[in-house]
Amino acid sequence: MQTRIEMSALATPAHQFAYWREIVCETWFGLWAERTDSGPFHATIELHGIGDVQMAKAYLPEHRMGRSASEVARLSQTAYCLHHLHGGAVHGVYQGVEYEAGPGDLLLFDTAEQCDSFVITQPVQSTILHVPRNLLDRHLTSRARTLVRVQGGDGMGALLSGYLVTLSQMIPTLPPEAMSKAGSILCDLAAAAFLPAGSISSDQGGIRQARLAAARQFITNNLADPELSIGKVAAHMKVSGRYVQKLFESTGSTFSELLVSARLDACHQALTDPRQSRRTIADIAFSSGFNDLSWFYRCYKQYWSETPGDTRARTCRPS
Repeated sequence: MQTRIEMSALATPAHQFAYWREIVCETWFGLWAERTDSGPFHATIELHGIGDVQMAKAYLPEHRMGRSASEVARLSQTAYCLHHLHGGAVHGVYQGVEYEAGPGDLLLFDTAEQCDSFVITQPVQSTILHVPRNLLDRHLTSRARTLVRVQGGDGMGALLSGYLVTLSQMIPTLPPEAMSKAGSILCDLAAAAFLPAGSISSDQGGIRQARLAAARQFITNNLADPELSIGKVAAHMKVSGRYVQKLFESTGSTFSELLVSARLDACHQALTDPRQSRRTIADIAFSSGFNDLSWFYRCYKQYWSETPGDTRARTCRPS
């Protein structure tokens, strides 16, 4: 289910900020909030459910927030808040730790703990996850978490941020039965990203599924490269080639089989797209990474039970 809250729909800046402070900050995040400037307060937040996890896509203007003991006491249920910044800048103090964050960074806060300040210095575009305590406590209570911020471009941070981006794009089409699994994978990745290296097995279920999704996405993004190999995927993911091989074997397919299938799917999509009817079959094959036309024709007929020419003739035939 999707819920959208848009402050610009309210009449005055005072009404806009009051609604934001009371309905979103105090109720959802358990935070006090105050303005750092005047003028319109055009915050927007779009809420989605992912199993027991709530995801918000938010645009937040400049202002200041925090959490004192009184805010913590008012919360009916505490949770973890994970922020993935896409744009803007924030700084603050959390549990005595000063931090600054910008595009690509990830921040994790516990709503049961006080937060001295969270200051948005440049308007922020962010994905925010509200995770029930029981989903992360099994990872975090037995180990000391020393990180408030991690970089989204390296290590587990890159894996988590990549999964968040993909998931936020897929939410409208994700079936209800997949939501709980997606939320579980998110929790595994968040715990792995914010705990010291080695605290959680890198082959844990959620991490393995996220790495498989990342490998598939890299293949999709690089289909045109005729030299695309398992080594290139492994280098991009900073894991061994054998690990990538095992990822694909767990699905019942080898890397080579998945790569060829992805290329044949891309060719079929192009051949059935009226907007690409002027492209030659050879151009479509080469742009999808095939470098041998005779082999492409054999693979295509075996995979789709018709030739590329048959596909184009059938789909482009006038009605």
